[in-house]
Amino acid sequence: MVSLILVTAISVPVRAPAGETYSLSASPSRIQEGSTTTLSLAVTNASLFTNYNFAWKVTDPSGANSTLAKTTNSGFGANFVQTVNYPQDLSAGTAKYVGTYTVRVNETTPANKPNVATITFQVGLTDANTYQRTSKASIQASSYLPGERITVNIAQGSISIPGFPAQGTADATGIFTYTWQSAPSTSTGSYIISLRGMTTTKMPPDTETIILFPANITISQAALTRTSIPRSEREELRITANYQSSVSVQSGTLPVTFVEADSTTFHAVNAIYNSTLNLFLATYRIPLSGQAGSWAVRIDPNTFSDGYGNGGPGQGTTIAFTVQQAVLAVSVSLVNKTYTSGDVFPIYATVLSPDGTPFGAGTVTATVDLSSTGEPIGSPISLSYVQGQGRWVGSNLLNSTDKAGIWIVDVKASDSYGNSGEGGGALLVNIGPAPGGSQSVSLLYFVLAAVLVGAGATGGLLFMRFNKMDAPFSELSKLMGGEFQPPTTLMIRGESGSGTTMIGLELIYQQLMQGKHCAILTYNSSPSEIQKKMEGLGWNVDQYVQDGHLKFLDCYSALVGEQALIKDPVDFTEVSIQVSLMMSSAQEPVTVLLDSFTPIFNSAQTRHGINFLRVLGAKIKNDGGFFILTGTRGSLPDPIESNLESIVDGIIDLKLVRKGKSMIRTLAVRKVAGRQIDFAETEFKIIRGKGVMFVEPRFQVGLPAITRTLDSAIRQARSSLKTLEKELERR
Repeated sequence: MVSLILVTAISVPVRAPAGETYSLSASPSRIQEGSTTTLSLAVTNASLFTNYNFAWKVTDPSGANSTLAKTTNSGFGANFVQTVNYPQDLSAGTAKYVGTYTVRVNETTPANKPNVATITFQVGLTDANTYQRTSKASIQASSYLPGERITVNIAQGSISIPGFPAQGTADATGIFTYTWQSAPSTSTGSYIISLRGMTTTKMPPDTETIILFPANITISQAALTRTSIPRSEREELRITANYQSSVSVQSGTLPVTFVEADSTTFHAVNAIYNSTLNLFLATYRIPLSGQAGSWAVRIDPNTFSDGYGNGGPGQGTTIAFTVQQAVLAVSVSLVNKTYTSGDVFPIYATVLSPDGTPFGAGTVTATVDLSSTGEPIGSPISLSYVQGQGRWVGSNLLNSTDKAGIWIVDVKASDSYGNSGEGGGALLVNIGPAPGGSQSVSLLYFVLAAVLVGAGATGGLLFMRFNKMDAPFSELSKLMGGEFQPPTTLMIRGESGSGTTMIGLELIYQQLMQGKHCAILTYNSSPSEIQKKMEGLGWNVDQYVQDGHLKFLDCYSALVGEQALIKDPVDFTEVSIQVSLMMSSAQEPVTVLLDSFTPIFNSAQTRHGINFLRVLGAKIKNDGGFFILTGTRGSLPDPIESNLESIVDGIIDLKLVRKGKSMIRTLAVRKVAGRQIDFAETEFKIIRGKGVMFVEPRFQVGLPAITRTLDSAIRQARSSLKTLEKELERR
């Protein structure tokens, strides 16, 4: 059997090498000295299964050539890429010169084609040709001797910039690196960077020109401190701004727009850099007339200027928040006494906005009701605002038809914008005949006599406790014979724990609420401790610190060995200079509190301390300001205290007095220049969340008056009781 085998030949057509196209690229197209770039030759329309051999040649800026022959088989693909790493793959290849490198590629097989592709790439000293201000320019050079000293210079034109020429050292491989970071204020334009080795000489030399442009500013964070805020309080926008290099912006202004609820009413505010918080602050006090509802704060694009020509941001920012109607704080002060027909019944009311500022425009009305029945007494009483006193005042004339008893006084304050508040008080009223009647006995005294007759001393103690009430700090002006009138100096002294610092801080806070500029010289505690004390008393002073109305001069830290602006707290010349700078920056009279003078005399000679306080007080007064100094009474010899007394216009003495099992604080005004004053001691309290409050009698009766009246009241009460007993026996 014969088998027949059929063999068939399969031929694969091979296209002649014709019609190829070539494309050459370098990635990256710019490198630093000593770095590598990848050269890629892309071939399209190639013959299949064909060896392509290319001759590579790179010419550096010195004119030297480096070469490489490399073969690639096209295989099944009509397209392929041949890559070469420069300078590693080429013989004699180097990237040690600054300038332009030219790449040429010849095809040697399957055909001889010269210059099928040509390209250039750049080698420089820096990682870029252009930079924005504050960006870091990385400088790198190669082919120096290991450890060789290199001089680097940066110049604008023919003048070296500050800090240059500078020195550096090449590493063990001959690579030299250096980083230059410009400042936000550095001049823009062209800069020439040049390197020179102590031994190595390059030709062409290591020299390159870069261009510096203004920096773009970006807003990395913008946040409001409150998302909901009542009218009269301050809304605060905190902004963190950076240059494109991430360096923080610390100068210039950023316009910010507060937009009311109608979207058409605008308020422009400038955000200013706060060096303590390291950010920009824009603060706006919402007026009592501001619209309630949804507000917005807006930062528009390209409105930021740092003062050096750098600007931004590229995109705007809008943040919403809510404004609420203000709830007014109404405090009512009444005069407790026995009223008779024809007496004037006065009502005093202090009305404050939520931020603590006096409310002086609007309507304030008082109504009076009898506590036992709720029956109205008289008509509503309109109160008027007294600018000099900062309070509302009203009155009513009593007549014989008014009913005696406990009167409840309700005071309501409001304005046309919907802000409102309410407060009240109570008092005991006895409507007796007109003055001159010898048989009348005060209802209060009769009740008191009955209590004492029936309950003995216990009743008296209960009455004394009931008769006490808290009065606001403004009562101090009565003890001083009137309001403080700068320019003046005031010394507050007392034994340890009596509250000298708290009285001084209360005076500072009162000045701040009136819009005055204040400064505190801290010799007794740090500024942060003082702020905590003020916050503990219910006073938010952060806003005043941030807007510059309250400043601290830290003399305490140096006393305890810590770093501070004042290196030597008893270098009185330096302290005086810093106080003068504070006063000049305020551009108006300043209230200055020095707390306290005791450490001064513990650290400096007496005559120097006295002279310092005398000169400082005179400087503040000459500027129209108010100088307050506190200290411990009895810590200094009598002659020194006498000297201190002679250099101040007013003196307040504080005491700690034991009363039963507790200690109470008392205050007495010892001196006020040009005024007649009462030297009586007045009790006061320091209440957390409220501050300094005076303790006053609810009813204006002194012990002598009580004693005299009690004798008469008790006699009449006993007589009435005997008459009643006889009448009962007769019946």
